[in-house]
Formats: sequence, C-alpha cells, structure tokens
Amino acid sequence: MLPYSFLFMYFNIHTHTPSGQAIEIVNCTGKQAEFPHFSFGIHPWDVEKSTFTLTELSEKLNATGCIALGEIGLDKLKGPSMELQLAVFKQQIALSEKFKLPVIIHCVRAWNEIKLVKKELNPKQTWIFHGFTKTSLLKDVLENGIYISIGTAVLINKKVQDILPAIPNDRLFLETDNSNCRISAVYEKVSELKKLPLQELEQIIENNFNRVFTRWKIGSNEQNL
Repeated sequence: MLPYSFLFMYFNIHTHTPSGQAIEIVNCTGKQAEFPHFSFGIHPWDVEKSTFTLTELSEKLNATGCIALGEIGLDKLKGPSMELQLAVFKQQIALSEKFKLPVIIHCVRAWNEIKLVKKELNPKQTWIFHGFTKTSLLKDVLENGIYISIGTAVLINKKVQDILPAIPNDRLFLETDNSNCRISAVYEKVSELKKLPLQELEQIIENNFNRVFTRWKIGSNEQNL
C-alpha cells in the first residue's frame, strides 16, 4: 500500500473508523486508545450518562494528540433534555476557549439554539458543522462564521452536491464520520463538483487544516514529510 503522502496528503477531520491512509482526527470517547490525532468531547447523546468530570475532560483536552474538541452539540431527536444538553455544551465551549481548540459541532434540528449559544458566548475558536447536509441552512451557517465539513453524503445526496459550489473554499473541510468509505472518494467527488483539480483541492483543505487545527504538528512525524 502506498503511503498517503505519495501523491496527495488527504485530511479527514472527523472519523470513527480510522484507516491510517490520511491525516485523520479520530473521534475518541475515552474507552478507545488515543490516536496520533484525535478529538475528544461529550456527545449530546451521552451528556446524562457520562462519568467524566470537568477535570478529567480537561486532562483529555490537554493531552498530546488532542487537536479538537468534539463532537459536541445539540440534538433534538435523541438524547436527554435540551436544558441539560445546553448546559454541558456551554461548559465544553468554555473548555475549547481555555485550551484553544477548534470545535466539531453535532447539530440535529437545533441550529437556532446553536446559533444563539455562539452569539451569547462569542467564542474565538473555530466551530465546524460536521456532516453537513442541511442545505437550507448554508447561508446562515456561513454568515455566523462556522466552517462546513462535508462527508460521504456528497456521494449520493443531490442537494448536498448542488450546494457544494456555494461553499467558500476557505471554509471547507472533508470527513468520513462513521463510514468505512475512503476519504479519497470524498475528495474525488468534491473535486469533480467544484471543478477543481484534485491537487488544488488537496492544497485548499491542507491550508484550512493548518490554519484551524494549530496543534496538529506538535510532536507529530508528519511535520517531517
């Protein structure tokens, strides 16, 4: 198998199923081993049953390899009360500011609440709306300074395909989430839809990654590639 750096360096900003074929931010829950680059946070589904204290969560976020806080957010279809979800979400946003970590946002039918929290807390760290498929929200999400991460839905979802050209290049990330799909397939489809050479798209995503995930090269072998 050729190393990912042979032709292109791909970046996958959110995955639950690491492949080792890209620079990957692996979503960790605490029960998993820590990966070279990972994110950590209390998912809205888990806020009621989580046993992590704020001190323990802080230790995770301060660990070598942790380059993002997430996925965290709000979900109106699953999980405990919105009141509890909001309280834990705000606590974690405070930690993202303390540790200067970008935030990977989970949002299900709760965009208005997410937007109000952002307005209330006025965070300095970057927020990324992961697994974006809510095409009707695109303009509002961008106007609120939030990045867009496109996943495997772009391979089959016509609405996502149609709005892709409207996503500014400097606000775009790509991911595979819990799919076993190769991140290269997502890159190839986005390259086609944006009418960009694959190498140019790779450079765009790499530039965005370096700008937002400022911890990623600390102690990493990738800096020598």
